[in-house]
Amino acid sequence: MNKELDKKIDLALSKKKNILTNKKSIDKSFLSTLSRVATELVAGLIIGTGLGLLIDNWLETKPLFLIIFFFLGAFAGIYNLWRQLSGNGLKIGYFNKGKKN
Repeated sequence: MNKELDKKIDLALSKKKNILTNKKSIDKSFLSTLSRVATELVAGLIIGTGLGLLIDNWLETKPLFLIIFFFLGAFAGIYNLWRQLSGNGLKIGYFNKGKKN
């Protein structure tokens, strides 16, 4: 009787351990995706804003290029994010819908 009880306890513990490891892998996947989203957006905004400030200081046209490059940086961040989440990753150029690259 003790052997059967031990087997049942071991089975229950192994199931619990599998459930916990599956939850951890899901959490890590979500966190990595979330950090990728934040990194892509923030990097685009920082680079765009920095370039806008440099050009504005060089040409002495204070808010003009800052605004332009801010929006260009935001667009670049969103575009990179879309490429990553759609599965195109770091492929270069346009993508054919019918063909796999």
